[in-house]
Parts: sequence; structure tokens; C-alpha cells
Amino acid sequence: MTSFRSWVTTVRLHRGATAQSLALARILVFGIWTVFVLVDPLHQLSRLPVELFHTYGVFRLLPDSLWVAMLTPTGLLGMKLVFLTVLAWAMIGFRGARVAGIAALVVGLVYLQLKKGFGGHWDHRELTLVYVHAIMLLTPAWDAFAAHRRPRPARRPGVYGASLVAMSFIVIVQYLFIGTARTFIGGPGVFMNGTLQQWVENRNLRPNPFGFDIGTWFLAPFWSVPLDLLFLGGTVLEFVSVALLFLKPGWIKVLVAIGLVVFHASIFLMMNVAFPENMVLVLLFFDLAWPLRRLRRGHDSDGVLVYDAENPVARAVVRRAYARDLDGRMRFASFGSAPASTLALGDASAADGVAFVSDDGVARGQAAVTETYFRMPGWALFGWLRARLVDGSRPLPAQRGAAAEWFVGPVTDPEPALPHGDRVLS
Repeated sequence: MTSFRSWVTTVRLHRGATAQSLALARILVFGIWTVFVLVDPLHQLSRLPVELFHTYGVFRLLPDSLWVAMLTPTGLLGMKLVFLTVLAWAMIGFRGARVAGIAALVVGLVYLQLKKGFGGHWDHRELTLVYVHAIMLLTPAWDAFAAHRRPRPARRPGVYGASLVAMSFIVIVQYLFIGTARTFIGGPGVFMNGTLQQWVENRNLRPNPFGFDIGTWFLAPFWSVPLDLLFLGGTVLEFVSVALLFLKPGWIKVLVAIGLVVFHASIFLMMNVAFPENMVLVLLFFDLAWPLRRLRRGHDSDGVLVYDAENPVARAVVRRAYARDLDGRMRFASFGSAPASTLALGDASAADGVAFVSDDGVARGQAAVTETYFRMPGWALFGWLRARLVDGSRPLPAQRGAAAEWFVGPVTDPEPALPHGDRVLS
């Protein structure tokens, strides 16, 4: 156990992950499923003789009459609508989202059974998505970016990072197992004598849903060795993917991820074999909330909102701010009760009865309201759009970042006088 714990401490992947990081991974996984279902021509299965349909595993326990009913045009359309509904419910995070996520997993398995019941096999690109989905259901993936936000419970340090590592590890294990099987079952001959070129030729002779003929450009003898090297390089990358657990964030990690995507894209273009789920799941190796944190840079510092308790607008602002999770970065004080160590206001005449104080100084009126709202989850992107789509004529201090140049407005008093005060209301 001690050796396992020491090994775990060497894992660098997702060490600084937050609730937002895990929530965006949730949106990514359910988003992949949603696109998968939307573009899938499931309705065409109703044209096939139902006598050709066969079930796998536990699905054999279900009565044949149920499958016959689902393989009608109405049944297949209903399956897609039900699947899309529970996916949207879980992705957006309405009340009962985890239950909807469990339902989406069950419906997804039935959906795959319908697709594979007329032939073929359950591909690893689909099974990987199923396993990642299942692992995610055991995590606090709805602590952020959810329509129904309960008070966030206290979490043990690193729980969000550990959740993302578990999900990412499923993707890594997929690559590792495939590379191992290919090497020890077919190697070294599978990487020699034009094996990949023969596979490319075979796939281009078969009907396919994409219609690419790029693979026919590489059937000349000259391309035999380069394609073997591409195959070997892709297999090496599958083994190297384990290193993603231990690499620091940087270009090496990015290049490994890009290499995996390029390998999948090459197979798709040359062989008409698509692995879009795997290509998108590579994003699990990165902190998806990092761009949002960059957008909010300069707006994550501690601050105090000072308000006029007699002003209805000011009271409404405070009520709204209290209703949201501000991660302990916001405090509230009424005029006349401001702590002299951090507050600096001369009087209670600020527009709208509110002012915001931080290390940058004091913002009054609408700028103070915006400072408060900008610290609420979900406002960073809106601020960025306002900054980009309106104009950038109202600059802020450089440490605030360009994303809020217009939206937040200028700080009015960089060096205000200290007031008298006694307590903070929280």
C-alpha cells in the first residue's frame, strides 16, 4: 500500500484541477455522446430483417418482443429522443443530473446493442467512451457549471484531480492494451513488409460511409516503408501515452497528444476508419478550465463589497451575490461598518449605493456591481464577449487582463483615504 501511495504522488496529471475542470470534462463526455447520436443514422436499421438481429451478454435476458418493438421506425426514433433527453439533462446539470447520467449510461448500452445487433463488434472507441462515462458517474462532476447548484460540500484535497486522472487513465489503458496486443501478437512482422499498406488497400476496396480515396495515393511500392514507420510510430505513441500521467504541463505533453490525434486522423483519411471519440477524449489530458482561469485573471483576488443597507438596488446586488458560490473571495460590509485595514471609502454617496474595494483600489456604482458579478461562476465568458464585441475603449490596470477591458470599467480611486469602521457583515 505504501509503494502504491508513493507511486500515486508522482502523478502530475491534473494536480491543480478544480471543480470547473471536472465539470467541463463532464460536458465534454456528454457532448461526445450527443454528437454521436445526432449524426448516427439509426433509423436505417428498421429496413433490415429483424430475423438477422442477435443480442449479446445480459441483453439476451430481455424478451425478443421488446427488441422487435424497438427496431420499428417509431421505436428507433423514440430511442434517439430518450437518449438525447437524458444526455442533455445530465450535461446541463438539472436537478437529478446524476440519475440522468446513470440513465444515459444504460440507454447508451441499449443503443449500442441496437447498432451492433446486425453484425460487427463493440469497438474500443465506443467502449472507451462507455467506461469513461461510468467512471465519471462516481465523481463530483456536478459541483460546477450545473443548472441546479446545491451548496458545494467540503471535498478532500485533490478529489477533482483524482477524478480526472481516473477518467484519463481509461483512455491511456485503451492505448496501452491495443499497442501491447499489436506488438506481442503480430510483432515484429506487423510493422514490416507493407502490412499497413495492405490494410489500406483492403479498406479502400470495401464500401465505406465516408468516400475518401486518399489511401489509394499510397499504394505504390515507394510508400510501403513510410507506412510501416507510421504504424510503428503510432504504436510507440500508444505506449508513450502512459507518460502523460507524469509529464509536467508543457510542450512535450502537447506534442504527445497531437501525435495521437495525427495518428487517428491518418488512419481515418487513408482507411476510412473513424475514431472521433478517441480524438476528442485526448482533451481529457488537459485542464479544460485553464482558459477560463486565464480569462478571469485579475478578477480572482479577494475583495469587499460595501453597500448602503437603505438602498434597495444595493440590497438586491448583495442578495444576488450571497446566493452564488463566491469561493470565499467576497466579503460584504455596510457603510459605516467597514474594516479600516482593507476598506477605503469617504462617504456613502456612491452611485447605486455600492462600492467594491480590492488591492487595485475602489470601484463605484455599476463598476462595483460588475466587479462583484465577475467573481461569480459563469461570468468570465460574458465579460470576454463584451470586451471583444463592443469596444475596448475603457482600459483597466494591466494586472486585470484584457478580457474585461470594456466590461468592468475603470477603477476610480487607486489611493483612497482609509475610513473608520468596525466589522464585516458576512
